[in-house]
Amino acid sequence: MSRENDRISTNVDCIDIVKLPATLISVRGAHCKVFQTAGIRRRKSAPIRNFVLKMHVLACSKREAEIYHRDYRKMRKQLKEIIPYAMFVRTRINGEPNLLVIAYAYTPWFNIANPANEAEALPLLGKHPRACLQLEYFVAAAKQWREQEGKVIDLWGIDNLVLDKDRQIRYLDSFEVFFYEDMLHIMENAGRELEEKITISLQRLDYLDYLVQQNKKS
Repeated sequence: MSRENDRISTNVDCIDIVKLPATLISVRGAHCKVFQTAGIRRRKSAPIRNFVLKMHVLACSKREAEIYHRDYRKMRKQLKEIIPYAMFVRTRINGEPNLLVIAYAYTPWFNIANPANEAEALPLLGKHPRACLQLEYFVAAAKQWREQEGKVIDLWGIDNLVLDKDRQIRYLDSFEVFFYEDMLHIMENAGRELEEKITISLQRLDYLDYLVQQNKKS
């Protein structure tokens, strides 16, 4: 018999959850819980792929879903393979209109955005020049989005930016990937939480820029 945690426990209209083995891998995100499937083949001749299914746990309006998808397209267009291929689906989750994201799965191997890992990060990037180049692209894009559009990329989330098991840089978040600094001034009750997330994200972006610059010197 299958274990309970080998099945998706949430009712999703567009998925036959009874026939889809999946393991719950995260509930730490502010907006979603994440399941991972194993060994799915889109057609007989296609390679076997692992996918993650990200289910929005709060009510998500059509407009919110459009914003999430727009931000994903923006990131994917500029950062290419750093952003896993994903499909955004408006469906019913537990009977209510909501949003599901189905994305290629990548296994986090090293949290590159955590300053506590600096002693390991610098030699790792030195050994893997492609990852260092990817990180340089990521930092440049993040700085451009902030300077030109006032968008701060979410580096507050746990394991948002990682090296995967193939030593490639991946950004794994899908929901609310940007914070808006002007919200701190527009909304009276934006609160310390948003300010903290923006502050930490910017500190980590500066740290990532430092890693890039240090590797250029070496």
